[in-house]
Amino acid sequence: MGADLHTHSSYSDGCLRPDQLVEYAYYSGLSILALTDHDTVQGVPEAIQRGIELGVEVWPGIEISCTTSEGECHILGLQVDHNYDPLLQELARWQARREERAAQMVSRLAQLGFAIDLEQVQYIAGNGVIGRPHIAHALVERGYAADVADAFRRLIGRGCPSYVPRTEISPEHAIALIRSAGGIAVWAHPGADFSPTRLKQLQAAGLMGVEVWHPDHTPEQMLWIADQAARAGLLVTGGSDFHCADGERARLGCYSTPVWSVAAISAAKQQMA
Repeated sequence: MGADLHTHSSYSDGCLRPDQLVEYAYYSGLSILALTDHDTVQGVPEAIQRGIELGVEVWPGIEISCTTSEGECHILGLQVDHNYDPLLQELARWQARREERAAQMVSRLAQLGFAIDLEQVQYIAGNGVIGRPHIAHALVERGYAADVADAFRRLIGRGCPSYVPRTEISPEHAIALIRSAGGIAVWAHPGADFSPTRLKQLQAAGLMGVEVWHPDHTPEQMLWIADQAARAGLLVTGGSDFHCADGERARLGCYSTPVWSVAAISAAKQQMA
């Protein structure tokens, strides 16, 4: 049994539709797939339906992008109730703010001589929540940047002339929202930012797990994070953070969650219920 508990679809910044992602999981030999799009659960019903057809267990999930005084922090929500109304209302507010932010960045780019249409950005985003990667792709299409990385480095990355800060969401708020929706809150790819002190703070706010197996983590970081999570009595998870099939840093399923960890997560979910 393979379980990839961190993936993205075209509803955020992935390349595959949810049904295509589940098909890819099926042909990759995965039994469990968590769809954890950025700040949205819109793709979950489509993924669940295709999972039923193919025999792949799809976990409704989300990845919430948070901001702290020390920088960014991402919180995964696993097995959330994707029909939970307070969650949907909050996500709708975040999406409106993202659209406002995108419009401001497009305006700043135009003032600097890099004219792209907001409609073009929305077209690239499709059904997904608008984000900077979509703006970057629009810049590449217009010939203003060599590639997405170049667009971020020169124009829309943090500290660049067209960068607009996003509305701050605290990890504590994200954890509370995930827990209220019946989900398992997990600190996503903490990497070099991991510290036992910060882990205790997030655990006090309701954090239930830490992502250990991730393509951004070195073997040493994985061992260190797993050890500290065990000492704190927290769950551990793993995922490929899959976005696209071409040029992906890690193929779907290659950073999977072990069977014993999946069982522990499922048991914790049952206890919550």
